[in-house]
Amino acid sequence: MRDYIGTKTAAGLCGTTRRNIRMMCVMGRFPGAFKTGSRWKIPRSAHPKLTAGRGPANLADSEELRDLPARKRDDALRRLGIIQRFERFAAERCRGTRANKMAAGLFTAQQEGVTKRSLERWISRYKKEGLLGLVDSRGGGKFNGQIISDEAFEYFKSLYLDARQPTLTQCWQNLRFINESEQRGWTIPAMRAMYNYVRNRIPLGVLVLHREGLNAYEAKCAPYIQLDPDSVEPGDVWVGDHSPFNCWIRHRGKWVRPWITAWEDLGSRMLLGWHISACPNQSTILLAMKRACEKYGPPESVKIDNGRDYDSEMWTGTTKKKRKALEKGYLDEQMVAGIYAMMDVAVSFAIPYNAKAKRIERIFDTIDQQFAKTVPTYCHKDVIRRPEDMARMLNDPKVIANGYDLEGFANVFARYAKAYNNTAHSGEGMDGRTPAEVLASRTRQRIMAEGVLELLMRVWSGELTVGKNGVRFKKMYYGQYNMELAIYQGKKVRVSYDPDDLRTLYIYDSKTLRLVTTAEQNQLIKYGRAVDEDSLRFAMRQKSQRKRIERQYRDTALTANMDLTDLTIRAMAEGEKGRKGTEAEEHRGKTIRPVRTPLDDQVAEHKRREIVKAVKKAAGAESTKTVLDLDFSLLKPKNKYEGVRIFND
Repeated sequence: MRDYIGTKTAAGLCGTTRRNIRMMCVMGRFPGAFKTGSRWKIPRSAHPKLTAGRGPANLADSEELRDLPARKRDDALRRLGIIQRFERFAAERCRGTRANKMAAGLFTAQQEGVTKRSLERWISRYKKEGLLGLVDSRGGGKFNGQIISDEAFEYFKSLYLDARQPTLTQCWQNLRFINESEQRGWTIPAMRAMYNYVRNRIPLGVLVLHREGLNAYEAKCAPYIQLDPDSVEPGDVWVGDHSPFNCWIRHRGKWVRPWITAWEDLGSRMLLGWHISACPNQSTILLAMKRACEKYGPPESVKIDNGRDYDSEMWTGTTKKKRKALEKGYLDEQMVAGIYAMMDVAVSFAIPYNAKAKRIERIFDTIDQQFAKTVPTYCHKDVIRRPEDMARMLNDPKVIANGYDLEGFANVFARYAKAYNNTAHSGEGMDGRTPAEVLASRTRQRIMAEGVLELLMRVWSGELTVGKNGVRFKKMYYGQYNMELAIYQGKKVRVSYDPDDLRTLYIYDSKTLRLVTTAEQNQLIKYGRAVDEDSLRFAMRQKSQRKRIERQYRDTALTANMDLTDLTIRAMAEGEKGRKGTEAEEHRGKTIRPVRTPLDDQVAEHKRREIVKAVKKAAGAESTKTVLDLDFSLLKPKNKYEGVRIFND
């Protein structure tokens, strides 16, 4: 990169003040100098004196000469060396501008192949254009026309590196206009040379970040954390996601693009379980997970997408909003009862809209290359590369007749998946083995009790409240006359169901997941329609039975002959005695700490004086000064109610 110095360093090298250096920058005496804020940046190559300690050998790789042919670059550096030797020669022997001219004659007389006129021309060009001024421009200007001034290139970068993505032609035209209208004196090459400057002098990461944005930079240029394949035990970590096939199949009389919901083992790259459908949802995830767990057992952890299907309350036991709160530390383990939690499977969520965060994206690309492209109705990943005759082909009766249906397509893919799992891989950690061989080498495997997987792989709901007509789920009611469910009225429950049969729900306690009952779908009666007598009698009988069971919940015989008023009064009195006794015990158990005040010894004297005053007033001797020394406490009046009992014990 080009070496720049400040005005303080330049003033020290030139033997002048910083003010003079700033004035020289304003006057253009230092080619390539520019101002950033309140400070000047001066290239060392702008003046011979600024290259002190930096000879031609140090400037051989300078950015100014990098694009020049080797012969012209070496010739320019040779001229720079002659100028530096002349500067030292003139500083030792001469002073002043006139003496400088005399020194040029003396110096060139000692140099072979250098005339005084050439030396003065080199010095003049070097002061105006820097190192580029020393380049031999002869030969038709072929190479000189490909050189751009440093300040001009800085302006070009500010124009070209813009999120609006202006074309190179626009930036080149604007740069030439600025140069001509403001008389900058820049050297600007032809437009074809600017393509080489962009390719050779602007890094790819800079181009992508400034012109395409941060997301494109992260995807194309940003480094990422590399996974050590040996650190993941085969079968421990599964990655799941949806992806559409880039081909068309027939489903229910029309063309659709099928979707695959798949689980891949991170350690072995084994395609464990999958399900192909016309539209992915929670049920397809269940079926794919069930197939994988039946054959290989559940994993230790899963890495899933942030989509609505995978990141649903059924799977994680909580919604996204709740999960973000739980991540901050407010975790109630009893309430988190998703399928992963019930299988004791740890969950990590992929970074949204980041393909590198889910390695299963690679296998989807492999499936597209190896399998989907072989299907006659392959349509590519985007519209741009889609065959022009795709619409005509899909309307061809022969293509419609021979097209795959959903079941046939799933069977063909199952054959491909089996072949993929038994094909040798050359990726990291595979060592030429097949995914099936790597998975078979695992040292541990989790298993589940018989029948538990079938229960877990039902569709689970969030928390529901039991109401008067049972549980409301998916806009339908269940368990209207279920006596076991009636006990839970007003409480929270969770339900599970078979995706293929919504007529029955399995009701579980929300906290303990203990099965409460199975509830049938409520029978709805249409408005204005007559109800047959049997159905009406059945409904009335069920309603009466529920009332009778709820009434029998209380044993009325226990309190049939009890005086509730007398019982209440005696219980209140006993409670008051107990309260006072407790207060006394608490008082005895407390630690008493006396508080001393200056008036502690004066209380008795205050009382004696009050009694004396009262006696004088009663005897009419208020003016008497002398008072006999008597025990006036005996004169203390008694409470008129003292000794009187209101209630007998």
